[in-house]
Amino acid sequence: MSSEPNEQATPEEHPGWTGPELVRRMKAGGTPRLEPYEGLREALLGILDEWERTRRSEQAKARATYTRRADRGPITPKMQQRAVEQMLAEGEAAGKYTGTAIEGFVAGAALDRLRNAGRARREWENNYKPWQAEIIYNARHLADVPVPDIAAELNVSEGYVYRVLRTNAAYEYRLDVRDGAPGPGWQSFEAADVVAPIDEPEVIAHRAIEEYLAAHPEHADHEADEPRLRVLIWTAAAEEQPDEQAVRTVLWPDPEDQ
Repeated sequence: MSSEPNEQATPEEHPGWTGPELVRRMKAGGTPRLEPYEGLREALLGILDEWERTRRSEQAKARATYTRRADRGPITPKMQQRAVEQMLAEGEAAGKYTGTAIEGFVAGAALDRLRNAGRARREWENNYKPWQAEIIYNARHLADVPVPDIAAELNVSEGYVYRVLRTNAAYEYRLDVRDGAPGPGWQSFEAADVVAPIDEPEVIAHRAIEEYLAAHPEHADHEADEPRLRVLIWTAAAEEQPDEQAVRTVLWPDPEDQ
């Protein structure tokens, strides 16, 4: 045992612990110091309980054997030696079994943490990272959230928040489809308010076109004689603006690439 009153010995410190003794120590609060993964203690106790039941059954069979042998005469020193050797072998096997079980659960828990971190990372990359500038911009300009509060909520520096606000702006865009369902010519498909870098509003158009083609792969024909999609972009304003005032117009396929 450790010299510190509140510390418990671990299986590494006492490899000779038997299964029942380890169970008693765990139930008394002496669980080996592992990461507190959910369900680890209960699962490990279940395995050790099953091992203990099996061991008790084997001991009962052994006692019955010795009882029958006693009827044939006293136990000799050689028999006692074999019994001691068997006990020592069982104790060593129990220690190996317990250590293997602990290692298996620790490895499984580490793998679970890796997978959970991967899922969280992918969720961030897919659902939040592409829209972080818009989240910050709208929180400041639409919800009037102070910069320090935005930084604290996203766990970023205030300088980063100020840089995002300084380098991005609000835009409006409209995606048109040529010869759409309503009829021939350019037909409005969707319109929205978005946030994009001040010097690169065309990223709005590229994203809108990619999303449209992903949802309508039958329209992804680069060999078209004329543009099939058009995105017009305006600086955000309170009133609807005419097409002529668009700050960017992006066509797909681009005639210059034909």
